[in-house]
Amino acid sequence: MPTAATSIYYALVVAWGASFYQFYLRDVFTTTLGLGRVVQDIGEFPYDCRRIVHPRLEACEDMWLDNEGRVLYAACAGTEARVNWCQAADKFNVSARRPGASELIALDIDEPGVEGMYNLRSIRPMGYTGAQGDGDDSFDLLGFDAEVLDGDTIQFYFVNERPPVGPFNNHIDASVVGINSTIDVFEMRRGEEVMRHLRTILSRAVHDPNRVAALGQGEFVVSNFHSAKTGWRKKLDFVIGGGSVAFCNVNGDCHTAVSGDEPDEILSANIDPQPLYKEYLNKALSVLPKTKLKLPNGLTRGFDNLIYVPSSVDGQIRVYAINSHSLLQQIDTVYTGMPLDNISPDARGDLYVAGFPDIRATVKGMADPTNLDVPSTILRIRKTVDLERKKVDYRVEKVLEDREGKIVSGATTVRHDVRTGRLWMGAAVHPYIMVCDPR
Repeated sequence: MPTAATSIYYALVVAWGASFYQFYLRDVFTTTLGLGRVVQDIGEFPYDCRRIVHPRLEACEDMWLDNEGRVLYAACAGTEARVNWCQAADKFNVSARRPGASELIALDIDEPGVEGMYNLRSIRPMGYTGAQGDGDDSFDLLGFDAEVLDGDTIQFYFVNERPPVGPFNNHIDASVVGINSTIDVFEMRRGEEVMRHLRTILSRAVHDPNRVAALGQGEFVVSNFHSAKTGWRKKLDFVIGGGSVAFCNVNGDCHTAVSGDEPDEILSANIDPQPLYKEYLNKALSVLPKTKLKLPNGLTRGFDNLIYVPSSVDGQIRVYAINSHSLLQQIDTVYTGMPLDNISPDARGDLYVAGFPDIRATVKGMADPTNLDVPSTILRIRKTVDLERKKVDYRVEKVLEDREGKIVSGATTVRHDVRTGRLWMGAAVHPYIMVCDPR
């Protein structure tokens, strides 16, 4: 017969195991791995979808839609290049980069043309000398953002995964030191096919950049997907959490912006002029527990001037306000139930985000994107503010899903065109972009 001490020991082990499952493993199984998740067929949704296949539309990880100019911009790296050169996936074969590296492709979304290529053209960089040692103006694009400065000027903020170089401009082993990531800012006039380089931002606070969110006046925030460029700490991020968000000013000075402090000036930023909404935010600050980032992916700035940071592990979208110290303070959390990639607002302010309903299939598809189709989900998050009840709600709705990846496969970004209702989607590694027209 077990002693009282033994009984207590086993009881504690069972209790600990139950707690561990309740607070960690259950979330991993149901949210991250999606065990038991019902994934729908694309035919169940009111869209007619197709792929647009072209060698220059391969591995278009991110997109930005100029709603007024009616032009979609896509950052495309090439499938073969992406599966061999991507810090987030620990791919460091510099010799496999595409000749000429990445391109910013422009599509006139209202003019499909005879071949359905939407007047596809490349926006050529000017005044940029490329990665040191490359000898050309090539760059390696990942996520990006843009803002319209006036009626004709657009400013782009690109994540640029440049090869690291040694003292004599020779490439060095990126698997050891990591990729030499920078944020490069360009400017162009609507209707032109060139963009002029303005500045390059290099900072220790921007070590594994994934996507930029422009804030105006040359400032931006950027998500770091991992906590380190290489090594075991990076590999453990998926399990124990990791990653960060950095803030950079117009002078290129950057710092880690997610802080555990709660400064009094939290609402001094231009969040919302309505006093009752500010009262809601103050209340949220006092009761909402801060949660550790878990592979923060393609963040964005909403029309409410809040920063939305999706997670590729726990399916949460953490909502942050920026204070007068340029730090981020978490004020809300949106639960979606699946790993996420890039999130973007449409012209109405609704947020659209690409999700991974089967993360295991996603990982396999990234290794062989030419032959494997990957299930994809598109979610819409609609925010409502009840000023009388001092309450904010986020309604998460599945607007499109492709269980077999028949057409929408491996989507990592989505842009919703309010005027036509179309969904434009890009993929980090797959050799096409996708578009869905509402029936």
